[in-house]
Amino acid sequence: MAAKNTIYKRIEDLTIGDEYLFESVMQNEKLCKLFIEKFLEIPEIEKIKYVSAEESYKPTFHGRGVRFDIYVKGQDDVAYVVELQRKDTKELEKRFRYYQSMIDSKQLAQGKNYSYKNLKDSYIIFICRDDFLDQGHYRYTFRTSCVEIPELVIYDGSHKVIFNTKGTQGEISDDVKSFLRAIEGIESDNEFVKLFQDEAEEIKENETWRESYMQSLLREMDRYDEAYENGLEDGRAAGHAAGQEIGANSKAVEVAKSLLSSGMPVSEVMMHSKLPLEQVELLLLDSHN
Repeated sequence: MAAKNTIYKRIEDLTIGDEYLFESVMQNEKLCKLFIEKFLEIPEIEKIKYVSAEESYKPTFHGRGVRFDIYVKGQDDVAYVVELQRKDTKELEKRFRYYQSMIDSKQLAQGKNYSYKNLKDSYIIFICRDDFLDQGHYRYTFRTSCVEIPELVIYDGSHKVIFNTKGTQGEISDDVKSFLRAIEGIESDNEFVKLFQDEAEEIKENETWRESYMQSLLREMDRYDEAYENGLEDGRAAGHAAGQEIGANSKAVEVAKSLLSSGMPVSEVMMHSKLPLEQVELLLLDSHN
């Protein structure tokens, strides 16, 4: 089993295009509300409230739960889910389907008489750094239409929207376009984008947040450790232990370099990368040259 190919960044190098910082910025209620209004081109939302992490992923039936990156509710309990996708996982359509089912099941469970009429409108917004449909559009909006009569649309209150950071076609506002470019690391003097970037820089200076980010790296490393061990076991069982060890060592070097660049002490880098002190010290020396 291969370890997840996660890119570890120094805190100073993080931008709103990085999931952990993006989620943190969106915890600012004013900015989150403004983001939803701009991206969905809807009138001002009176107020939003955040759904707790537990409520956002706990299923109402036996099976897999889900934790949404950003899950808020507006007036009349309209649900808004926002997620930033670093790469095309080849499963976006099914994720739309599953996310919608989780939102609906939660809404019905909270209803007084479990009637379908209690289902509120919902918006699932994915910001993707790969062009999901390879059509070059900034935005793809999906609703339920009839195959025989395409213009015939059933309005069920569900809205699924994909924004493509590499898009070049379609009509979107300059604010949204600049935001999508900012996620790709393209600098902008757009005032809307600057609001989010200023918030991001302020968050990065917060010591509590910095510790939380480092802890998230350690959790990722724990998952890497598990994948590393499983990979070796699978390799031995298949008679390819040597090849597995070469691949694992290459991955370990990559991870060690990333953790060193993030400022993690050598001792912790050794523990998580499984590399010897001499090799880690050489990597540290190279990084300074």
